Amino acid sequence: MEATLFYKELGRLLYAIAAVDGKVSSKEIDTLKWVVKDLLVPVEAGTDHFGTDTAFVTEFEFDTLLDRDMSAEDAYASFTAYIAQHRYHLGKERRELIYTCADSVANAVHGVSAKELPLLIDLHRTLG
Repeated sequence: MEATLFYKELGRLLYAIAAVDGKVSSKEIDTLKWVVKDLLVPVEAGTDHFGTDTAFVTEFEFDTLLDRDMSAEDAYASFTAYIAQHRYHLGKERRELIYTCADSVANAVHGVSAKELPLLIDLHRTLG
């Protein structure tokens, strides 16, 4: 499984969670940056050709989708399509990392909202 693609799709998942209620708050953006810096970078050894940690692809993808005002549904559909193709390459540690990142963004503003909860439930179902 290619790390760059994994982090791109993780960025799409986190964007979908943040945007599902129709707006992305500054707290959700700050939480995303914390997730990348404190949760993803420490576990990723790979870098791009500029020497930047591959985990930053997550933040870049999130920002790109935010700039393009992509729908949360389309972003989530991309992530679930990726998981359908790569489910058996995701170890327990990687799945737990996805859950932790998703829960962190969902809880960024006053806990998990009524619109975020179905995504989190489906995420657990999708990842198995």
